[in-house]
Parts: sequence; structure tokens; C-alpha cells
Amino acid sequence: MLGVRLDKDLERRLSALAEKTHRSKSYLAKEALKLYLAQEEAKEREKAIALARWEEFQRTGKSASNEDVMEWLDSWGTDQEKPWTGK
Repeated sequence: MLGVRLDKDLERRLSALAEKTHRSKSYLAKEALKLYLAQEEAKEREKAIALARWEEFQRTGKSASNEDVMEWLDSWGTDQEKPWTGK
């Protein structure tokens, strides 16, 4: 169980939305918390991926030039779409 103290404005907004949607304040708070946690967890996963990529680059020095990436992207949606070769 978790108790959360809300400032007056947030309490007012939550109460107003609960009344308009015919939902309880607890339900709305729980749903908002679910969404927030999902967003923050996704950010943390992306940070971990970026860090792993950075560490791989530091270890290998392997990278792709902007020119290679742009050439590949420019082929998207054309009859001559190119596969990524990871130059």
C-alpha cells in the first residue's frame, strides 16, 4: 500500500477528472502511475542500449559514416532499396 500526498491543485485536478470520467481517484492515479513507470522504464532500456553501443564502439572503433547512412536511407521506398551492409 502506498500513500501519496498531493498538493491542492493536483488534488483538485484529479477530483475533477474523476468526476468527469466517473472513475475513482485511485483508479486514475494508478493508471497515471502505470503510464509513467512504462515511460521511465523504456527510457532506462534505451539508455542501457545506448551505453552498450558506446562501449562496443570504444572497444572496436566500428562506426558508420553519415554518407553511408544517408545513401542507405535515400534508397528506402525505391525499387532499388539497399540492405544495410554496416560499412
